[in-house]
Amino acid sequence: MTIWITRTRPGADRTAARLAEAALEVLVDPVLEVRPLPASTDLSGFAGLAFSSPNGVDAFAAVNRERALPTFAVGDATAEALAHHGFSQIRNARGDVAALARRIGEEAGGRVLYLSPAEPSADLVNLVAPYGVAMEARPVYETVPVVPAQALRTAGLTAALIHSARAGRVVSEVAGDRLGDLDILALSEACAAPFSDGTVRSIRVAPFPDDASLVRLTVDTLSKAR
Repeated sequence: MTIWITRTRPGADRTAARLAEAALEVLVDPVLEVRPLPASTDLSGFAGLAFSSPNGVDAFAAVNRERALPTFAVGDATAEALAHHGFSQIRNARGDVAALARRIGEEAGGRVLYLSPAEPSADLVNLVAPYGVAMEARPVYETVPVVPAQALRTAGLTAALIHSARAGRVVSEVAGDRLGDLDILALSEACAAPFSDGTVRSIRVAPFPDDASLVRLTVDTLSKAR
């Protein structure tokens, strides 16, 4: 019984470590790769920074030494990445992009810069606009599909963890006949959507859109299946 972790590194390795603590066998074989984008480092006129993933934090921190501005994080993993890089004023929305927009709307003290992926899953700028907060999105990284190196040749593969809608789309496209052997454990309904045609064995969605909740769901689900 092997669990396929499809998310990008280094997040995939953190998920693997959590599952290993529960004595579950895992295979880290990402279907997406993170690549930094050239972006301006000018923060003039911004009163805060917003991040919707740890990838954005890592990409920004690699090129800019600013750590004092208030930062808004979508959830625990992003907040942990901010703390790791030395940011001191972290506001954790503990949810999805809509929760992040609410937190920014309630607490932003001025114009906010969103350090975003090239293809964000939701339009944070428009979600924040009704709160009267000015925001600019600046792409600092992209995720590109990669062919999984081992997963589709691994005997005993029984489940796949899906951390993003885009990863879900890639898995649904490349897994082919293996889909019928897989239980899909998804971070959100959007992550599960690419498998709604019924080709997989089962689909389960984490109660909260964070890695800890998805890990708990995985442990509960697969422990019962042993």
